[in-house]
Amino acid sequence: MENVLSFTIPFSGFCGTTFINCFSPAYLFLEKYVYDRKVRKQCGTATCDDCGYCREDGRYFFLFDTMCGRSSLRCGFDGKLTEMERLIGEIDPYEGDTDNNIDFLFGFAGYEYRKLTAPNEFKAAIVASIDAGKPVIAKVKSGGGRFRVITGYGGDALICPDYTGAQNKPETAPGYDELEALYIFGDKITPRYMLKEGLERIRQVMEYNANEKLWDGYIEKMGLYTADGLNNCDTEEKKARMKRVAETMWHTFSCHNFAEVFRKYHNSNSAAYDEMGDMKKLRDPKYKGFLDEISACCGYTHDLAWALIGLEECADWNRHAAGYFGEMVELTLGQIAKNDARVLEIIKELIDNLS
Repeated sequence: MENVLSFTIPFSGFCGTTFINCFSPAYLFLEKYVYDRKVRKQCGTATCDDCGYCREDGRYFFLFDTMCGRSSLRCGFDGKLTEMERLIGEIDPYEGDTDNNIDFLFGFAGYEYRKLTAPNEFKAAIVASIDAGKPVIAKVKSGGGRFRVITGYGGDALICPDYTGAQNKPETAPGYDELEALYIFGDKITPRYMLKEGLERIRQVMEYNANEKLWDGYIEKMGLYTADGLNNCDTEEKKARMKRVAETMWHTFSCHNFAEVFRKYHNSNSAAYDEMGDMKKLRDPKYKGFLDEISACCGYTHDLAWALIGLEECADWNRHAAGYFGEMVELTLGQIAKNDARVLEIIKELIDNLS
């Protein structure tokens, strides 16, 4: 027997096949979203299959990524997972695969679900779900981007979409012996978590970042005159520390995902996410100033992150002037910290207004 769902919704180009990047298109499939390949990018470059920046399907990835708190995460200089990173990802926070995070996403989207971990139950559950017209999200045992969307079966073989748009997309469907867990969509329900709960998760993550002074940890290592600053380092250590800053900036680009959710409400006539819980409350004109400022802060952080990446790429640490790069990095990271602090203030004000 064989049954294959007509699943053509692309995946976000901002990551690999993480849980969130599989959950978003699976959700849109269930919501009967129709993907139009003729949609053009607002940035004007060819078709938009590569990242989903302007497509509605891409924007739902931003929504789920932001409301669960993942796009608010900040990394520690030492590279160890923070408490908030462990809240959202078991090993890699990009995966978004903790039970806590997955439960929030299903509850926010308004679907019941089951998690299965018994291999002897996998085949029957997949067949029943596909026959009911519902894709299955599967976690595989190893590799990066550890999630897959199962859209069909044929005998003992599983069938998956081609993961159009996703980074490092899987080339083959997994076998049953590669599966670690299944997430089965149940009935559509009234969402268990609404806008306010999403904002509270964001606040939880951002308050942790601030209380742990994560950016201060970088400034301590990169400032020229700080106790453990660059003034005490040889050239190779300076390069290593600057490389760590640049690596962190790639994670900080999640500010883009964050900003895009709130930018959808700049125009109060927009129908952005109106069917998702009570997200339409953000269309109230009284919030426009808040949303504009979130957009500005996140945009500024995005630009500063690129500047630090560029500095790491071109810096010649053997030159005398390079001794002062640390002060420039210190000022830049200080501004990013201020941007984060202001966004946190706005999130708190939005929560207070909604309360």
